[in-house]
Amino acid sequence: YSQLNFKPPDGQFTILAGFVLRTSEKTQVVSLGTGSKCLPAARLPKEGDALHDSHAEVLARRGFIRWLLEEIGRLCSLDGTSYWLSKHEDGTFSLREEAELDMYISTVPCGDASTRYLASFQVAVMAALKDSTEHPERPLNATSRGRDNYSLYGVMRTKPGRADSPPTLSMSCSDKIASWNVLGIQGALASRMLRPIYISRIVIGEVPQDMRETVAVDCARALYARLSHIDGLVAPYKLNKPSVEFTSMPFVHSRYASPTPTVSACNDSLCFVAGSPRESDILINGYRRGVSPKHRQNPKFRPVLSKLSMYGLYDKITKQVGVSDSPHRTYYESKLEAVGYQSAKAALRGTGCPFEGWVVSGQAWESFDVSGS
Repeated sequence: YSQLNFKPPDGQFTILAGFVLRTSEKTQVVSLGTGSKCLPAARLPKEGDALHDSHAEVLARRGFIRWLLEEIGRLCSLDGTSYWLSKHEDGTFSLREEAELDMYISTVPCGDASTRYLASFQVAVMAALKDSTEHPERPLNATSRGRDNYSLYGVMRTKPGRADSPPTLSMSCSDKIASWNVLGIQGALASRMLRPIYISRIVIGEVPQDMRETVAVDCARALYARLSHIDGLVAPYKLNKPSVEFTSMPFVHSRYASPTPTVSACNDSLCFVAGSPRESDILINGYRRGVSPKHRQNPKFRPVLSKLSMYGLYDKITKQVGVSDSPHRTYYESKLEAVGYQSAKAALRGTGCPFEGWVVSGQAWESFDVSGS
């Protein structure tokens, strides 16, 4: 991170997340993301050329997916090899058996995992007020907006937490990480080539020693335990239970590390993908910083982690690997062709399932082809 020449403006903070692959012999940082912003529902583009959710955890995960696709391409090139991936007789790929995936987050992820952690920083009067605030009665499996129903644990929440912010269609990072613990990190498109990849360990910063036991309990609940009654998963999909650990090493641009008061979150986000032709992007409002609106449709100016850029890479790699896909299909239709992944997602989000109330942007925002049309 310190080598990427990114720094929030004075008086602003950000959140850092990353994915690290490791064996007993080698460790590699494969992706990083910073940020805590997401686009309001009213501003979501339908062409797939901007990031809906720029929270650090989400950007780091998208970066890891891009790294995986590019690594498959490297492995399948002439005389290509990969230290981290194996190819199987059925043509699919997976992490090497001895490789493990770690996730780092510089603070507790937003949503259910952080409810008591955030309350510990508030004065008792404000915390009691939030607990006592009346909100509309929640139907079973409904999703709460931000920090509504503040005193309830185990509920799904949308971003952002602030009640005065415009509503979004982005689920909290606690909810998203929990879903990755069922569906895998690789997502629907990459699952056409990759077996599910699960996080082995989550390392969280910024948690005081006297809060760690509480936060560990909350993270276990939020990130996998509330899904313990999931039914209908078919191997290789499963409920993954990563270990949760803490680090005392401060993140240099966190809210609490700065020697001067940090009063607001940085609007910019950094994305990094190891070994990628363009290793890093800086985003603002979902687009690359410094790119004027008239140039946003130009492929060379698109964020490398946007749905459209990732779809183009997926299209290239599937042709290289020999995975068949229907011609003239859309991003949405290609995701539906990942039958095993969609079956696992139905077990997670279907009627009567643990995440039944999951909020999605849906087909209207994913009906573009590889050209963005």
